[in-house]
Amino acid sequence: MDKNQQKCTTLNGVYETMSEIIGFDNVVKLYENFKGSQINFPTRLFSKEFVLEEALKAYDGTSESINLIATKYSYSERTIRKLLKNHLNSI
Repeated sequence: MDKNQQKCTTLNGVYETMSEIIGFDNVVKLYENFKGSQINFPTRLFSKEFVLEEALKAYDGTSESINLIATKYSYSERTIRKLLKNHLNSI
């Protein structure tokens, strides 16, 4: 067992799992900055604004391109269509 792995096994519950994924030192940083806080992770990593920018670059007028954008950024096709439509209407 290496030194980092040994450190990971000294942690409590979810902290041990997190340290296996992102490393002991990063878990300590998270702990120091957020201890006592309740944190949840939204399903979508990227903001709608960012996804719209990317959709505008990748959209070629086909349903297939909407599907690819939606899949890549974990949004529904309907949401991608709505973002594009709202953007076009605001121009």
